[in-house]
Amino acid sequence: MSKIDSYKYYAYDIETFPNVFTCVIENISTCDTRIFEISSRKNDAKKFYKTLQWLSKSDKTLVGYNNLYFDYPVIQYFISLLPKNYSGKVFANMLYQYANELIKTNTNEQKRHHQLIEIAQLDLMRLHHFDNKAKRVSLKILEFNMRSQNIEDLPFPPGTVLLEDQIDTLIYYNKHDVTETIKFFHYSKEAIAFREALSDKYQENMMNYSDMKIGKQYFIRNLEERLGKNICFVDGKPRQTLRNYINFNEIILPCISFKTAPFQALKSYLQKQHTDDLKSVFSNISKENLGDLSGHVTLSSKGKASNLHLNFKGFTFHFGTGGLHGSVESCYYAQDDEYVIFDIDVASYYPSIVVHNRLYPEHLGAEFTDIYSEIRDLRFSYPKGSAQNKMLKLSLNAAGFGDTNNQYSPFYDSKMTITITTNGQLMLCMLAEMLMINIPSLSLIQANTDGLTMRFFKSDQTQFLDLLKEWERITGMELERIEYTQMWIRDVNNYIAKSVDGKVKKIGAYKDKLEWYQNHSALVVPKAVEAFLIEGIPLEKFIKNHQNPFDFMLSFKAPRKTKLVLEKIDGLQKVYEPLQNTLRYFIAKEGKALKKIMPALNLKQEERVIGINVGYVVQECNDASKFSFKNLNYEWYIKEAEKLSTAQFTGRQKNLFDLA
Repeated sequence: MSKIDSYKYYAYDIETFPNVFTCVIENISTCDTRIFEISSRKNDAKKFYKTLQWLSKSDKTLVGYNNLYFDYPVIQYFISLLPKNYSGKVFANMLYQYANELIKTNTNEQKRHHQLIEIAQLDLMRLHHFDNKAKRVSLKILEFNMRSQNIEDLPFPPGTVLLEDQIDTLIYYNKHDVTETIKFFHYSKEAIAFREALSDKYQENMMNYSDMKIGKQYFIRNLEERLGKNICFVDGKPRQTLRNYINFNEIILPCISFKTAPFQALKSYLQKQHTDDLKSVFSNISKENLGDLSGHVTLSSKGKASNLHLNFKGFTFHFGTGGLHGSVESCYYAQDDEYVIFDIDVASYYPSIVVHNRLYPEHLGAEFTDIYSEIRDLRFSYPKGSAQNKMLKLSLNAAGFGDTNNQYSPFYDSKMTITITTNGQLMLCMLAEMLMINIPSLSLIQANTDGLTMRFFKSDQTQFLDLLKEWERITGMELERIEYTQMWIRDVNNYIAKSVDGKVKKIGAYKDKLEWYQNHSALVVPKAVEAFLIEGIPLEKFIKNHQNPFDFMLSFKAPRKTKLVLEKIDGLQKVYEPLQNTLRYFIAKEGKALKKIMPALNLKQEERVIGINVGYVVQECNDASKFSFKNLNYEWYIKEAEKLSTAQFTGRQKNLFDLA
């Protein structure tokens, strides 16, 4: 991956209040900083405008966080007002009013005003797809996750008319946000370099595209080059295949075949489904509609199955529109002289189903599959984990699966989506059935979207491998396998496993290496659990000897209408000490109770006061220097670690979690 030219990038951030506008711009490489203020005491409007002109003419790029939605539109509005020659006070207020409207409408205002001066923008929020609801994260939480020395929240309520000394505080805060933006820029360098290379190759500005959007665009480009410019869009609107209903009998592949009555009943049930409501196929199903399958599911007192599932040889398979899942719970397995543990996954499962069975959105035609297959082969030519491999994987997942169920996408054809997921689940069930009826010693541990985990006698390993090959022959899929020495399972979404080569797989609550948008609180807990389960280090010993203070810190982000406070009892009165809405803290020996005060549900009620980490006191440490090992309440962290380790397995079957 080529290196990026940091000299052309300038981080920036604006602040708007009724009587003051500020903007801080800093070169990412040289740290050269410019501060602009428009207020009743100062008017840097002309100086600011000249700087914007220079940035534009010099082909520089402004880097921000949510700048495409907020900062850049405000700057364009600033430029449009400049000829009016307003006083600093009036100018600042007009920018504040406009910014307020942007926040209220919450739309992409980048295009509202003609760009009087065009300056290239890099929006780190967009690049990382944090504008997606499932991944939305503020710069303040990123400061926590980046382990910044200080986490600075907006020092005044929005809409405050600031005094002169408060304006100086605002500028300090503004500079802090730019510093943190630069820090996140450095964490994003590989992704930025990748977008620079793609933008240059395709002569299209992809700098603010998420990985998923890059993947989609890459596929669309390939379709358009091969099948014509109008294959995906006509007059700006996506071409699609709309379905009034799905006939499951048409979508189940010829290779799907079962030997036992329960799975035969499952296939029969699905073949009878002919519906415009997929939810009814997979949830709240009456005994009558289940037919023969009703004898192999768990029914409620009202004779209904809450979800589509199947009980087979002590294991429950759960089915849905997305994929298969099922798991034992609160169990421990270890390889020994008698048993082996294997995890088997289908390589690139959903894309493989598309390629092998030549599936395609009806409006895009059969050539879609040829292009899809070529891109899949190209993906495997790049190293696993590389930016190119990741982008092509997302391209395949979007075009061949995710976006086939996206009503705004040119890949939309819901029949293709359900064809992939239904057959993916049924093929895995075929594999599970083959193994469970032919290897008596085999017990299923987990079933997930693209694979199975199981334990069986070592002496059955040859037969096991033969059955895998037979399934591959029937389905055309390719299996990958990992042998585990140990596996601890809380449930299907939370487990930890060690493979024979010493690698550790951690899922859910056991992970300590998280995505930027995830909660990085108290990472000492999963680290201690891993050390205990894998290396046998006692939880208390690990936690009390751990020296990284950031691993003990927690974060809490309160919405604007909620107030965070520390509570102190003074006589018979509760005294509340206000906190900033983005809080970093640790569980302390000596401190105060942490509370959130929420608005009343109606006019007759009082505000609601709700405890956080109830039963414990905390110490705020937005400034990391306030952290104290002496004041750290180790017992809370030890108890949290115990919840993830052996404590929850007490009383389970004899051969599980026997660590003696």
